Amino acid sequence: MGYSYIPLNERDKAEAATLARQLRISPVVVEILFRRGVTNLEALREYLFPQLADLPDPFLLRGMQAAVARIVEARLAGHPLYIHGDYDVDGITATALLQGFFAEVGLRSSYYIPNRLEESYGLSEASLARLLEGARAQDRPVLVTVDCGISSRAEVALARERYGCDVIVTDHHLPGPELPDATAIINQKQPGCAFPYKHLAGVGVAFFLILALRRALVEAGVLDRERMPNLKQHMDLVALGSIADVVPLTGVNRTLVRAGLEVLGTRKRPGVAALAQISRVMTAVMTADDVAFRFAPRINAGGRLGQPELGVRLLLARDPREARRLAAQLEGLNRRRKMLESGILPEIAAECMKQAQEGRAALSVYNPDCHPGVLGILASRMAERFERPVILFTIDRHDGDTPILKGSGRSVPEVNLHETLAECAEVIEQFGGHPMAAGLTVSLDKLEQFGRLFHESVLRQQDEPGGEHPQLPVDYQLAPEHLLQDGLMRNVQLMEPCGEGNPEPIFLMQSEALQGVRRICNDEHLVFSIEVQGQSISGVGFNLARRFPTLADQETSLVFKLKQRYANRQESPQMQVIEFLPGER
Repeated sequence: MGYSYIPLNERDKAEAATLARQLRISPVVVEILFRRGVTNLEALREYLFPQLADLPDPFLLRGMQAAVARIVEARLAGHPLYIHGDYDVDGITATALLQGFFAEVGLRSSYYIPNRLEESYGLSEASLARLLEGARAQDRPVLVTVDCGISSRAEVALARERYGCDVIVTDHHLPGPELPDATAIINQKQPGCAFPYKHLAGVGVAFFLILALRRALVEAGVLDRERMPNLKQHMDLVALGSIADVVPLTGVNRTLVRAGLEVLGTRKRPGVAALAQISRVMTAVMTADDVAFRFAPRINAGGRLGQPELGVRLLLARDPREARRLAAQLEGLNRRRKMLESGILPEIAAECMKQAQEGRAALSVYNPDCHPGVLGILASRMAERFERPVILFTIDRHDGDTPILKGSGRSVPEVNLHETLAECAEVIEQFGGHPMAAGLTVSLDKLEQFGRLFHESVLRQQDEPGGEHPQLPVDYQLAPEHLLQDGLMRNVQLMEPCGEGNPEPIFLMQSEALQGVRRICNDEHLVFSIEVQGQSISGVGFNLARRFPTLADQETSLVFKLKQRYANRQESPQMQVIEFLPGER
């Protein structure tokens, strides 16, 4: 990967400095945002200081009025509610969000998360039977789905006809040509929906449901306006699910997740405090990275290994001791997940390498020994390593004598995986997902044909097959003394949440002499420091030790991200290097 840096022209640099003074923040951050097209005072304020008061009206979501009316009726008449979630972090947090809020406003509810090792994704006959056991039609039960249901026409009909449920579908996945026959469907991607932002996660949709429901309960006299629940306390769940689901951290999502990170930082929820402790998140300010790489894998581990309810119970726990016990269980499952990955990784990587060397534009790998719970994370690693879409399959079940395979895919920014799978639909039994991630089932006898169609579809999308990789832009060239400026780290953190659609800023520092260079963790990573005006600034290069065997005693330019490091009970900036460039650049 190459890196390019183009300084601002003098006019833009002067304008950025003026705006920085008006906003009372570092010109470094304003210059970075100028490069990204955020160039006026109003846009800068909206980006840097997003306000919950500016969120769109939840009733702009099609189906919201009908959904809220039915739930208010349930509250007034004592009808039971049943929440059907999903086994990833988005579905788990959305389930916890509704279950917690419903209890807070006096709604009688229970929930169920499918076991991915025994049940299919989303609603199924088996999951409905478990959730709705004991439900009676005369009680007028209400089924609310979160992060699933938009494609479950048969299952929604089953819930209505067998159990007498009114069904409210809340989902964010792309709808098919025919929608379920539900009491209400809330999904910003459905036809005719006027909601101005289309990239909410499932937990984001659930948040707008409780936002609308709170208003309606106040208007119905159920809640007192002066003592109604403060929804900001629930926004840590919205941040967890949205970041983990890799939705764009722009617009409405940026507002939701920024507020959620602030709540996460307070650690008031016992489950969050327990997660932070066991994953060693020690810094006062929490970032999207903390969620993506520390919290989400542990919550996901339960879902991956057949115990998704642990995540919901952790996030709803009120007793700190119970929260620590549940976090420890998830930590154990996460360690087991890592062992399962490392055990099968060499075989998966070897087959991916073979297909890549054959010129495949997209990789499709079947391994019957791969645990279904680690398909997605292995596909993500392979997509990153080979820089092309990857789908990994393992055995799911048998249809007569024919094995049916379960697949999980991850993509690269240039390829919309959902649209690609739609072009291969003739050989797929079932699929769903997003542009960057998807799940599917394929019979073994169709796997070879699927692999060919998958490759051909991606090949057609490539403008220049086999061309050079694009240059990754550097956001700002830092002088070493910048690292000593008061407030630089705090100002850079104003760009949080960083992730999909809002990448972390990348910095360049020219020709520095590295000190104390050493290799750690089986010679995988590099640690070092540089001296700035008599002070030592630490740096780390993850997975770079083998690529750069000799770095000491030579001047080296650094391409890095700026992180907050916690060591010896103190926080300090740290350079997280993504590339070492010899000498001047």
